[in-house]
Amino acid sequence: MKIICVLLVLCYCAAYAQHGDQWIVTAPAGSLPAKIAIGGTTVLPNGRLITPRGRTIRTAPHPYGLALSGDGTIAVTANSGTNPISLSVIRDLLSDHPIETQIPPGSKTDKGILASVFMGLAVSPDNRTVYAAGGQENKIYCFDVQSGAPLGGIDCSSSEAGFDPAHGYIGDLVMTRDGSTIYAVDQINFRVVEVDVAAKKLVRSIKVGRYPFGITLSPDETSLFVANVGMYEYKVLPSVDAKNLPGTALNYPTSAYLSKESVEGYRSDSVDVPGLGEANVPESFSVWKIDLWEKQHPRVTAKIKTGILVGQIVDGIPAVGGSSPNSVVATNDFVFVSNGNNDCISVIDTHSDSLVANVFIKPDDRLRTYRGIIPFGLALSPDRRRLYVAESGINAVGVIDVRTRKIIGHIPTGWFPAKVKVTPDGRKLIVTSAKGYGSGPNGGSEFAASGEGSGIGGLMKGAVSIIDIPGDDALRNETRQVLDNNFHFTPLAAKHTDGGNPIPSFNGGGKSPI
Repeated sequence: MKIICVLLVLCYCAAYAQHGDQWIVTAPAGSLPAKIAIGGTTVLPNGRLITPRGRTIRTAPHPYGLALSGDGTIAVTANSGTNPISLSVIRDLLSDHPIETQIPPGSKTDKGILASVFMGLAVSPDNRTVYAAGGQENKIYCFDVQSGAPLGGIDCSSSEAGFDPAHGYIGDLVMTRDGSTIYAVDQINFRVVEVDVAAKKLVRSIKVGRYPFGITLSPDETSLFVANVGMYEYKVLPSVDAKNLPGTALNYPTSAYLSKESVEGYRSDSVDVPGLGEANVPESFSVWKIDLWEKQHPRVTAKIKTGILVGQIVDGIPAVGGSSPNSVVATNDFVFVSNGNNDCISVIDTHSDSLVANVFIKPDDRLRTYRGIIPFGLALSPDRRRLYVAESGINAVGVIDVRTRKIIGHIPTGWFPAKVKVTPDGRKLIVTSAKGYGSGPNGGSEFAASGEGSGIGGLMKGAVSIIDIPGDDALRNETRQVLDNNFHFTPLAAKHTDGGNPIPSFNGGGKSPI
């Protein structure tokens, strides 16, 4: 499964006006061709540049998951493919010579060892076992950290009423500090599964919101927080016959988005369409709190909406998409939630279980009306004073002061940073970039095909960056680099014409023949 984010893209060419100034915003690469330059400036196919900081270790494609051992010596990534579906175990992480092992080895997926994986990872407290969410295999895989040998799995299928015993999709997960329990989201069945690690057994299921995606424990492990990215709970139409899908399924949308028919449903002589309900119900685009004080009787105690609601007026326009809360981290007082569609971090007070702030990520005031930062993975410093945000849309990690809730800077990373962790000493960031340095050219005189072939999916390696956290003074320069990597600002007065480009650079900038 790949990350799907609905966003308003930062425009290739757009005019922005404020205080009498107008700017043309373009991609900085201009006419440069895409190229990989490890240690230098890589040019991406979208015209942006990357200059990842720190030491980089390349992995199999799309490392959307990241776990760090308790002592900070081992990092594990979950590589979602296309090929190979795999884990990367990096031992002696902070040494001069880290050791990387891929599970299973090779450039192709080995379904006999690891058929599917998505995000969820944990390393046992003794650093001997890694646990990996098995996606549609509806299980949690177990592997030996040192050898990579399979150690069996934990079946997450359930005979409990209300849950499909045969199907599930296990995603993000979290392990208790003592290693006794894993909590994982089942994205298909809208539940959290609780697993007894020693017994390798499913203990119970807890019903949560629509499409649970991110999960975390409070530091005292008395509360569990789950981010639900989904909007609706879709059902098969009553008229559909599973044995005759071509003849009974509809070949057209049943209703318009947010229409009366979509909310209430309707019935005609040929079809019965159940209503989807309202968009802003507690089950959608929300964070649910689960009380774990009574270990044998966990219960949902709060449902908090995050970010911008569907229909809420923003910049004079009603929002059409939800907030897409995707990742969560917690202190004993606050929960921080990244809203991928809203370019903001929501702050929830854990004592009142209420939303107290939205921290909007705006790297430059000239971009204030645009979207596309795509905040994803989150991590707190050990002293809980800094919050680090993987900014997937601008290939950076954002730094937030927790006390003031202000963005204080950005650090360059690889392409599409997904997850971020902080080492126990608080000195380094570990960042996965799902697209690494890109695929580079996949043909031409300088291209030599290897075991990955020439397909972009196999060539686009992921990356793990080990970055020294910069001081505040250095962070200013890093922030400038992030802006230079993503945007080129030209005063409108300096560019009155489009040089024959059939697409005008701005409203009123010319007449298109198209």
